[in-house]
Amino acid sequence: MLCIKCGKSIADGSAYCNYCGQKQNAKKPKYHKRESGSGTIYQDKRYKKPWLAWAPSSKYGKGRQYIGCYATRNEARAALEDFMKNGRPELYNATLADIYEMWSKIHFNSVSYSAVKLYSSMWKRFKNVQDLPVRELRTAHIQEIVNSATSKSAADIIKAMATMLCKCAMENDIVQKNYADFVKIPKFEKKEKRIFTAEEIESLWKCSDQKPVQAVLLMIYTGFRRGELLALTVADVHLREGYIVGGEKTEAGRNRIVPIPPNIPELKEFVQQWCSDTGTGRLFPLTPAKFRSDVFDAALEIAHIAPEGLTPHSTRHTFASLSSAAGIKPESLQKIIGHANYATTAEVYIHQDITKLIEEMRKISR
Repeated sequence: MLCIKCGKSIADGSAYCNYCGQKQNAKKPKYHKRESGSGTIYQDKRYKKPWLAWAPSSKYGKGRQYIGCYATRNEARAALEDFMKNGRPELYNATLADIYEMWSKIHFNSVSYSAVKLYSSMWKRFKNVQDLPVRELRTAHIQEIVNSATSKSAADIIKAMATMLCKCAMENDIVQKNYADFVKIPKFEKKEKRIFTAEEIESLWKCSDQKPVQAVLLMIYTGFRRGELLALTVADVHLREGYIVGGEKTEAGRNRIVPIPPNIPELKEFVQQWCSDTGTGRLFPLTPAKFRSDVFDAALEIAHIAPEGLTPHSTRHTFASLSSAAGIKPESLQKIIGHANYATTAEVYIHQDITKLIEEMRKISR
């Protein structure tokens, strides 16, 4: 070979010229075009693993098949050759149900029990595509499920769940694209929540010798969710101090202090009686469905209140409305009710102690 600078003859493969010392250009290895019918490998720098491997269309007669993305060209070539020799990888035909099982085993360990119940409930919405190979899942499938939601919050959860399932499939090189990213959330008309009127609350008080009615009244004056009330135990009740510890769902909502309004001593009497009567340690050892029928619906029937538009969650909205009308400070209400999205100022700089929260609840009366 000749030196690239002085032109003198030097030994083939020399890194430097023996005469002038010039470093010789290293030849980059040539990658020859793959033979027809042997698959495709190419680089796409938009991906973290930029080397993509595709099987040839002639292999299965249905157009070329995506195999996976890899960090290097050699890894992609090895995967393609293995595919051509041994067929599709183990997870190639994985269904959406397979991915859900794989994803849930990991994800459910990092979220609350209520979140697990929510995801499990939303998974039922995917019943029409659960047996579909995830590589055949497209935006249209997910969009149809999202469109079937009856509220924006449900639609948001469905899209988020589909996004995580597709991401799980991508991490296992089953699909190349997250089709859930292209789903659009439809517009929903915001419905005004029905709350208990002053007349309906008075009707409940007239029947407050009945335990179902007492439970509804406690929810109206404390803002406890149905699930939170059902989770309460005797150990959560601190009658002498005047508060109950409970809550779920968000970090802000879990194990929060909820004062019993001092100006409504009847509520403390209700709770004290429940603590004495329970044989299980739980104040209401019921399932959510049983609570709805045997407690909430029963209370409305006892008090002769029309049930249209009223749900157990209506008590929480009623509490928020009563608190606002009574003049309870927003930052105190947000701590009592356990919302996660209260203002940073209230969360970081305003520190409420139990005494102050009880004083705020003193503003509520019958």
